[in-house]
Amino acid sequence: MAETKKLTWRAFAPEDFEGVAQLMGRTWLPEFDEAAQRAASQIELAHYLSQATWSLLVEREGEVLGMVLLAERGDEPEGGTGWAELEAHLTRAAEKDPQLAEAVRVEMDGVREEAELEREYAAGAPAGADATVKLLIVSPDAKGMGLGGRLFSAALEHLREAGAAGYHLLTDDSCDVGFYEHKGLTRAMRRRSRAYWPGVDPETDEFYVYVYEQLL
Repeated sequence: MAETKKLTWRAFAPEDFEGVAQLMGRTWLPEFDEAAQRAASQIELAHYLSQATWSLLVEREGEVLGMVLLAERGDEPEGGTGWAELEAHLTRAAEKDPQLAEAVRVEMDGVREEAELEREYAAGAPAGADATVKLLIVSPDAKGMGLGGRLFSAALEHLREAGAAGYHLLTDDSCDVGFYEHKGLTRAMRRRSRAYWPGVDPETDEFYVYVYEQLL
């Protein structure tokens, strides 16, 4: 209970960018060095923020412990153009360093593949296309605190209040898809990845990307 009392829940602010990117880098890109983690995670975060219409961040004494981002169909992303410009600027800067460029290529190839799958999903006009969970991340330091479930529940409460008929998300075999199945989502699409993921060779390894959906 003492730990819970120290938590602060609020919307993402621009000054949180570095802290969230750092969390993404050390959580999802441990195979890269710190500079490569920073470059790839900053670009990926700017990419998601350029589409996000709603956010919720949880911190403890200034340390970001988790965040969820939503993109709602028909709503204008807050600061979307600025984040897209930052993504382009950071990408150009990273391309000047071969090591950074490789980390960015690996991470963003997976993001682009998921986006392609998402476009195919949305083309059928399912109810789940009303909104997308663009990002859900929780710090390993917060394991056992239930923050992932609380962030996810808050996002769904927001979508219900906004009148969304459903939502979907993109995930892959590097994530615990059982978390989403436990939350009541169902698998709408599955595709063997054609992208290179850290430790996965698309020529020899079976690694899948998924669309999960849920009606509200």
